[in-house]
Amino acid sequence: MRKNKPFKWTRLFQALVLLVMVLSLSGCWDADEINNLSTINLIGIDETDSGQVEVTAVIVKPHTLFSETAVAGNEQNKFLIETTTGKSILEALGNLSSTISEKVYFGHVNAIVFGERAARERMVSSLDFFKRQTGFRPSTKLLVTRGTASQLVKTMPQFNVTLGMELDDLVLSNRYATTAMVKDISQFMKALSSNTTDPITGVISAAEKQGIEIGKNEKETKKQSDTEKSEATANTIEKNQKDIPKVLSLKGTAAFKGGQLQGFLDERETRGLLWVKGELQDEIVVLSCGENNNETVTLNITNSKSKFTPELSGGTTKIGVDIQVEADIGQLTCPDFNVNTDQIDRLNQHLERVVVQDVTSVLSKAKNHWQTDIFGFGQSFYRNYPNKWEQIAPLWRNGLLKNTEVDLKVSANISRYGLLKDPIRANEGE
Repeated sequence: MRKNKPFKWTRLFQALVLLVMVLSLSGCWDADEINNLSTINLIGIDETDSGQVEVTAVIVKPHTLFSETAVAGNEQNKFLIETTTGKSILEALGNLSSTISEKVYFGHVNAIVFGERAARERMVSSLDFFKRQTGFRPSTKLLVTRGTASQLVKTMPQFNVTLGMELDDLVLSNRYATTAMVKDISQFMKALSSNTTDPITGVISAAEKQGIEIGKNEKETKKQSDTEKSEATANTIEKNQKDIPKVLSLKGTAAFKGGQLQGFLDERETRGLLWVKGELQDEIVVLSCGENNNETVTLNITNSKSKFTPELSGGTTKIGVDIQVEADIGQLTCPDFNVNTDQIDRLNQHLERVVVQDVTSVLSKAKNHWQTDIFGFGQSFYRNYPNKWEQIAPLWRNGLLKNTEVDLKVSANISRYGLLKDPIRANEGE
């Protein structure tokens, strides 16, 4: 019997240890319930005429996300849109917290939209705040809009529960060129801190103004009304609604230099930038193939590659840009077009000319006019001439980039035409 006593004491000791461990597992002491949080989904940053920061926050009401009201009901009641100002973003958000009963939570911010003025003047200081805060995810998308962000973030989502999630899905599902331009905080900061590359990001804008039909209805109501009060009400509604977008779209690119917005690239120039970077895929290019504008060949760009060959001799710089493009025929509307070797060669030459035009356009604006290196030319010189780069880096955006000769070579290859070779013709017989 005495031989079993040590065993019993061991079992007792183990039980006491387990009891202490169980009592210590009391949950997260600093946890917050979702119903007690003011979850911000989208942020708009603007600068006022007085030089203050204006922050517009779209706050999701938690109870609407997990009930029938998330699918049906009054869309306006799902969100609380608050606008506050301050000398800094931190002060503005502090003012926001004083008007909301729940704790402000930034862990589900899908996108931050900068108004044009804020992007020109406050990009660096704003990113300093977002990088310092532990609540913001580095994968949060950064977007720029022409005009102010405060009106744009008031758009009601069309296909998702929140506008932030809708913008996220728009970036992921959009197959066209501008999608590749959208950067998150981490990607933007990496380019911003580099002395060889300048940052870019996508431009979000209104595809349609909501107030067009509303304005017509209000005018009809105003004609039918006999009192000045109803007329004033109609005018107020029209004024407040006409600037709120109904549908948003990704169009163009915002180009920066030294942390300041330099300007916008349109869709054609954005495509040219992607040609240079060798990152254009799933883009549609339409070429003429007949005597009138209705006779076209629509190409699907399946892949593109680019190679830089920098040359540094004395104080002069030159860079060769070799672009290779792969494409398929997606649609053919020229009735007399025969898909043969000669015709494909002519289409390849036509596509090459289009690429040259796109690239020349974006080089003229970004490289020569803005002197911003959104192409990555400086990175190429640094890799090939690391010892000399430190000497030319201070001059790179102050004349040297502008004077750098670009030797452009383009090679296009249309390799497939789908299940149908020649165009469909009517009345061809059996």
